[in-house]
Amino acid sequence: MTDLSKYLRDIKTPCYIYDLAEISRRLAYLKKHLPDSIALYYAVKANSNLHILQALRGSVDGLDLSSGGELEQALAAGYLPQNFSFAGPGKTTAELELAIKSACGSISAESPDDLRRIETVARTLGPQAFVSLRINPATLNEHFALKMGGKATQFGFDEENLKTLPKLKNTAISGLHIYAGTQCLNASGLQENFQNIFSLAQKLSKKLKFQLQKVNIGGGFGIDYFRGQQPLDIAAVCKALSRAAAGFGQNQPRTKIILELGRWLLAPAGYYLCSVLNIKKSRGKTFVIVDGGMHQNQAATGQLGQIIRKNYKITNLTRPRSKKLKVELAGCLCTPLDMLATGLEIAGPRVGDILCVPNSGAYGYTASPLFFLGHPTPPEYLIQDGQVKLIRPSRRLIEFN
Repeated sequence: MTDLSKYLRDIKTPCYIYDLAEISRRLAYLKKHLPDSIALYYAVKANSNLHILQALRGSVDGLDLSSGGELEQALAAGYLPQNFSFAGPGKTTAELELAIKSACGSISAESPDDLRRIETVARTLGPQAFVSLRINPATLNEHFALKMGGKATQFGFDEENLKTLPKLKNTAISGLHIYAGTQCLNASGLQENFQNIFSLAQKLSKKLKFQLQKVNIGGGFGIDYFRGQQPLDIAAVCKALSRAAAGFGQNQPRTKIILELGRWLLAPAGYYLCSVLNIKKSRGKTFVIVDGGMHQNQAATGQLGQIIRKNYKITNLTRPRSKKLKVELAGCLCTPLDMLATGLEIAGPRVGDILCVPNSGAYGYTASPLFFLGHPTPPEYLIQDGQVKLIRPSRRLIEFN
């Protein structure tokens, strides 16, 4: 964990703070332990801050995008559109026009209707559209906390129903996109996923009778958010992926393999900080109320995919050695849903103390209802070369009236 103590005087809570050195360390590890045949794409939905995108530009091979807004942000950050992968089950006509006009490297077609719409827009505009067929595999991988394939889903062509494709004139199918799930902490589960994907890609290449230029295998590398969880054995994952890619490469030597990661790269490098406003007793429990909450870090409240409510590894930065207390950590919102932690054991806080929610670099700012109840958005800071700088200021709802 980054030592944040020396930066506390230069920031204003509630806020996010990201450590670029930690992101760079994780990227360097992957580059060292994965073969050159694997292109590393950053999943922008994890954290789309423009300064972070610009900082990553020389370290990643491309970007995974999920909306026209993210595509515009990627272009503003200086990325080449031929290195974009644009996915999503509900792409609008305007988004498809933007992607095709920009010469987006790959648009994921999620269904026959989606593919026909891409072809229609491409014919109207003139430029050719480059497409990867997103496939919903028949095999369900139980190791993913959030499963996106192997069941009835809005994502991709069902593997068993992929028989014939619409006639295409302005659309070139260049690859496959197979993303079975996310937040996997089991190295063996990811190994099984790699094997399934490459086996399926080989089978579909023969069935559809086209040479695969690229196969996007998704990501899904998990983060140990909660106490008692074991971190992902990334060394074992890299070895398994390298072996699986080598085997696939024997039959498909010219196929580019795309690994898209967001959570694993960004989550451990980001922290959500909030200050204690009030402490109260209520029927045997101690409630600590902070100046942040679910509107700024919804994932920490357990409302973003958790089945059973669990506490993040929240700490007291101001007095880390004080006697531990069991507290209910509440946000500042006027709703009982705004609980950052329940039954949390933490170094006893006082009014004014700054508390830290770790593993908040991904799906924190971008996945929260930031303007809920009219509170301002949290500022974002970046630690770079030993200095902390503001990379996105706080905004108020009234600015958009």
